[in-house]
Formats: sequence, structure tokens, C-alpha cells
Amino acid sequence: MKYLPIIYVRGYAGTDKDVEQTVEDPFYGFNSGSAHVRVGEQGSPEQFFFESPLLRLITDHGYRPVFDHHHSSSHPKTIWIYRFYDVTTQSFGSSTAVRLEMEQIAEGLRDLINDVKEQTGASKVYLIAHSMGGLVCRSLIQKIYPEKNEKAIDYIDKLFTYGTPHGGIHFQMGGGLIERVRDTVRLNNVDDFGPQRMYEYFTPQMRQRAVLPNDFDAQSLDDTFPADRVFCIIGTNARDYEAAFGLTQKTVGAQSDGLVQIEKAYVRGSHRAYIHRTHTGRYGMVNSEEGYQNLQRFFFGDIQVKISLANVELSDRNHTFYQMEVRVALRGLPIPIHEQAINHYCPITLELTRDKPIPLFTAFLVPRYSASGDCTCRYAIKLALHSFTRKEREWLFGSHIDQLPLWSDYLIVDVTAIDGVYKAQYTWNYENDEPQHPINPNPNANVFLADILLPERGQKALGKQAAVHLEICPWS
Repeated sequence: MKYLPIIYVRGYAGTDKDVEQTVEDPFYGFNSGSAHVRVGEQGSPEQFFFESPLLRLITDHGYRPVFDHHHSSSHPKTIWIYRFYDVTTQSFGSSTAVRLEMEQIAEGLRDLINDVKEQTGASKVYLIAHSMGGLVCRSLIQKIYPEKNEKAIDYIDKLFTYGTPHGGIHFQMGGGLIERVRDTVRLNNVDDFGPQRMYEYFTPQMRQRAVLPNDFDAQSLDDTFPADRVFCIIGTNARDYEAAFGLTQKTVGAQSDGLVQIEKAYVRGSHRAYIHRTHTGRYGMVNSEEGYQNLQRFFFGDIQVKISLANVELSDRNHTFYQMEVRVALRGLPIPIHEQAINHYCPITLELTRDKPIPLFTAFLVPRYSASGDCTCRYAIKLALHSFTRKEREWLFGSHIDQLPLWSDYLIVDVTAIDGVYKAQYTWNYENDEPQHPINPNPNANVFLADILLPERGQKALGKQAAVHLEICPWS
């Protein structure tokens, strides 16, 4: 378990009033908790207390906050808040309310990282970013460091983003008109979420072209930082996003967290978790247990388990459309840490037509958090395959009763690490609720590789050789 200083980079403050509210908070919102969670198929609201990511990092891991980075702190387990809005507020004596450009904010983050490294003696830092904060981090990684002949990996160990619009902010309504007006008016730098500005602050000056290239991919790190060191939290609950009296979530669309569309909320090649939370607010993702559990395991976990679906053979692909639902839960936690569901507008769809293994989720495990007390980590994966049949012009659920899945089951897996050697066992829930079958890895592989064949009903739906593929290896 490796501890490094953490720097939190908050998101966009839309109005001058938002800026003033932000700078009044010593932690820029990283100290916000929540008391609500939605549970069950109907999404019923229940009382559930999450103290805040800041407080949990303090109580769970012994971190301590640094209020003013000008005050020296040699402790590596520290949390630093990048207060980039302070220089633009008149409440601190600024003569102008003009906002900094994205590149200037990224330059300031570079200075803060250097300052933190010098004061703490740490070799690198962890970055946590919400919304626009993730774009600031990427501008530093992809533009500022390369322009200074520096490499981001020499300064940043891991990047964790909550609801960052890595592909920009787009609207389902308006046919592109809203985006064009936004990017033309440029009120309070809101054009930072459009393709032209993203190209400018992601691309080093020496490589920029006069016209936006047709092949510009805003969601690519462009080989400036390992995507394997990035984790993206993707929100799937648009309906509870209350900003602008609900107008924003209506214009952005249901396939979003209320502000950022699901397909635009990740970096290509990164790890990701889908959670049923909104961009901000009562059901926000930063102030959520789901988000925090992914965060602490990605930063401090010891074991990485890559889970995929292999050897899939679906029938009648020309007339039948398939979607897979996936839900991942860890023993001892009251909520799932990952959920891709049809009613959340994020099932696995196109991947089911691929011949390669279908990625399901990457779990990061912390043996010392074992609920059984014996360093055994247990997780359960729910898989549910649905089919849709083409009838005239529409896709409809298959003929099975009441829209039930073709097949559904829970795979329950125990992973134990003893002196660097992994042992694992499993069961399918239809058979038992306690793992009892040993998982025998490939003896010729350098890491723990194994396939778990689907039960008979699963094989009938997904193919006789269909299996859940596990790859278990150390993580730091």
C-alpha cells in the first residue's frame, strides 16, 4: 500500500456567485457529504450517510489536510486543495474578476505539484479531480509538461476523475445550436467544454494546426500518460440533477449524469466505474460511498483483478440485438461499486458483437479490508443477458416472459494473496452462496490467468465455451 500526497482539483464555477461560494469553502467542496442513496429497481430514496471523501481519507488512512500550501508540511499523507479561483475573486483583493484560461490553471497546478513534492519529499502525487478539474489535469499532462520537455509520469502517479467531460459537453437537444452559441459567446470560459478549446489546451503549441483537425480525439491521452494509471467515475443518474431547475439534464439527455453524457465521461483505455449518481447535488458522485470506494481501492489497493467475458457466440445477430447488464459488489460494502444497467442507459451493447474478450470491470482489492479478517477478498458479479428482436422498425424485448433476461446469475469469487501467491475459488449463486470450486490458473502465464465456464443456462445463451476470464496481478 503506497501513500502519496493528494491534490484535489475542483470543477467549474459557472457564475461569479458560484466563484464566491467556492472560495468561502476551505476545501472547495471536497468536504461535502450526503445522506441519500437510491436503492432497488425502482430507485427508492433511502437514508444513507457518507461523511465526505475528505473526512474518510482522514479517518480511514490517516491523511491530514493542508489549508495553505505556503505553510510547510513534511508529511506525505497530506491533502492539498488547488484553490485556483482565489486569484479571480475580489473578496481577496483581486482588482479584476477575469477568469484564468485553462492553460494558466494547468500551469498553476504544475507549480503546486512541484511545491508539494519539495515540502513533503514525495516522489510523485495523486490527483483527484471533479468535472472541469479533470480537464485541468489533462491540460497539464498533455500540453504543459510536453512544452517544458517534462513527462507527467515523473510527477503524477495516478489520476482519478469524477464526472469529467473528457469528450466535452454535448446536448441532446438543439441539433448543435446550443454548442455553437456556447462556443461563440464564451461566457465565463464556458467554451472550454467545446472541441476547439479542448484541442488548444490539450495540444502542445508546436503541434497545433490553424484549423481543428478532423481526427482530433478529445478522449485520448495521446500517449502522454499511461491510461492504466487513470480511473474515471461515470455518473448515470440524470433525473436527480437539479441545476438550473432541471433544465440542464433535460437538454443534455437521460444518458448522462445530468451534465456530462455517459459516453463522454472517460479517457480511452482508462479504468472506469459506472455509478448511479448525479454530477453534483444530493445524489452527487463526489459525495458518494460508491465513488470513494473506487477511489481508495484504485489509489491504495494491492491486487488488480481484470474481469472479462470470453468466447462469446451469439446467435442470429442480424435479427437480434443483445445487451449485457453488469453489477459488481464487494463483501462488507452496502452498495455496488459498479453497475451497468438498461434502466440506467449504460448496458454493454456493441461489445457483444466483438470476437475479442468483452471487458466487464477491473476491481482493485485491499486484503487488509477483508470482511472475514483473513485477507480474503470476496466480490460478486451479476451478469444478465437481454435480447431484443427486430419487428418492423423497432427493437423489442424478446419473447421471453415479462422482459426477463435470457440468462442471469451471480459469480462469487474469493481471492487470497499469501506471500505473493494468489489463490482463488468461486461459485455460481444458483448453485451455492459460498465459493467452493478452486480456480486453477494457466501454469504457463506470468500472472494468474483463468477461465470460469458459465453454467449450463449461460452456455445456452452465450455459447458452449463462454467463460468469465480473470487476470489477477499485483497493483501499486
